Amino acid sequence: MNLHHFESFDSYAQAILGAHARVFLLGPRGNGWRIGHLDVSGIEVQRGVAVAPNLCEATGRATHLTLLLSQPPSSATWLNGAPFSEDSIGILAPSRGYAFRAAGPNEWITIALPLGSDLFVGSGLTAQTLRRWTDAESMVHTDYLQVAALRDAAITSMAPSCPPEIGRRLIEQRLLDLIASRTPVERCRGRPSISMSKLCESALTVFREQNATAHVNDLCKALKISERSLRDFFLACFGMGPGHYLCLRKLHDVYLDLAKNGNPRMTVADCFLQHGYAYSTYAAAHYRKLFLETPSQTRHRLHQQ
Repeated sequence: MNLHHFESFDSYAQAILGAHARVFLLGPRGNGWRIGHLDVSGIEVQRGVAVAPNLCEATGRATHLTLLLSQPPSSATWLNGAPFSEDSIGILAPSRGYAFRAAGPNEWITIALPLGSDLFVGSGLTAQTLRRWTDAESMVHTDYLQVAALRDAAITSMAPSCPPEIGRRLIEQRLLDLIASRTPVERCRGRPSISMSKLCESALTVFREQNATAHVNDLCKALKISERSLRDFFLACFGMGPGHYLCLRKLHDVYLDLAKNGNPRMTVADCFLQHGYAYSTYAAAHYRKLFLETPSQTRHRLHQQ
């Protein structure tokens, strides 16, 4: 299956199936963003290629349990602050917010299992495990050979020569093998702590509800942690401090606003201020470094298109 090519990171984000995703550049943008997806007899398989360091804020599909596989030899990647390795699978629980971060160009695959599937029914190991994963803490570890086999099954199922029913059975069999090979993990005893996944979901809720008006104090209050703990969490999950990340989100809001050019009479400086970002020589330089063009060029280029 050929992957669809996207010229910009924002159109790439809109193509991520059922995730309500936003992509934020962590380095200069590039060309060649690609995504392809296929309904494999009820199982949705999606494959994506990102060409620049980025962070994706998204929400798991309400009707599916989604498995996220980071494709080697990608750059270092994290899900809610937990690093991917060759033996790990990301669990995107239904309706849960998550943050996927990549330090450079990367490839990924998602396998979305409908909650109404027979795989979730019964008292067998597979059904119990999948039901538990619908409330999982974002990352599970298993035999790296089984992870590779599941990834290969997903890629094979997307091949034009593979009948959908065969592709589905192949994915299901590799998933059953993977679950059967897992070693039960004993839960740590002691004082319970707030998980990174729950902190991430709370932070994303603040971003959705307050957007440009969100402040570090709002995050501390919503997450119920100190400013120092908030900084440690943001460094692990988002790769930067909270103040820096809030500014990065505002800068992307400016880019999207200029790209839409909804109010041609609004100046670039006013657009920055509208999103809570003071316009200055530094702001313009930061914008150009990230998007490889000036704010005025963004407005004129996309308006001409």
